[in-house]
Amino acid sequence: MATTVKGTFAAKSDRGLVRLHNEDRAAVLLNQKGDLLFVVCDGLGGHNKGDFASKLAIDMLMTAFANNRGFLTTNSIKRFFNKNIRSINKAIFEESILSEDMNNMSTTLNAVVLTRSKLCNVNIGDSRFYLCTDDEMYLMSEDQTVVGYLVRTNQITPEEALVHPKRHILTNALGTMPTVTFDFRKFQYRGERILVCSDGLYNMLDSEDILGILRTTQTVEFKVDALVALANHRGGADNIGVALWEPDND
Repeated sequence: MATTVKGTFAAKSDRGLVRLHNEDRAAVLLNQKGDLLFVVCDGLGGHNKGDFASKLAIDMLMTAFANNRGFLTTNSIKRFFNKNIRSINKAIFEESILSEDMNNMSTTLNAVVLTRSKLCNVNIGDSRFYLCTDDEMYLMSEDQTVVGYLVRTNQITPEEALVHPKRHILTNALGTMPTVTFDFRKFQYRGERILVCSDGLYNMLDSEDILGILRTTQTVEFKVDALVALANHRGGADNIGVALWEPDND
């Protein structure tokens, strides 16, 4: 099946070197219309509860996308996310209150839909969406964290955010409440690389680390493996989730 835009993609998640379980999930899916979904979920809750939440979220979203018959408008993409994210949130929340073992589980979710004429992103939590050229990484999503809010309201600087004691505290996640809100944005797509990743990648690597790998002539699968390997080489302090798109600009 052909994509509506030309390129290649790959995704991978990894336990890292410190965590006992891998609670990150990453995937890229091509639907029957040739549209692409990139999604990364970072589960929260520990003792495999985060693993359950992230897997449930990504499986439900991918199933809905696979069965989707295409998007005519940007609003149709937004409606797709609105319907399915609410269903996912309900499923995680209800499981968490029905099962004592699953109490307090939740997950981040960052997803991108790419079609021939549309690029849209939805974000819950602090997994990130970047557009990348050979020279720059542009962060297109906003971290839904205490520190992200402090930076956006000019209460602290981006440099202070890197070492702030509350930098890991989320202000939003899937499954914590009976209802959920999310950021939805549309963008002009000009043939950049698309990178969706969890904090286990961007907290271990800076932009030059990432761009140095993306600029190589290796395959997209090799680049995803190399990003994960370098994050682990730098300490692997968290689970790592990566989904990458490389356009064919020839």
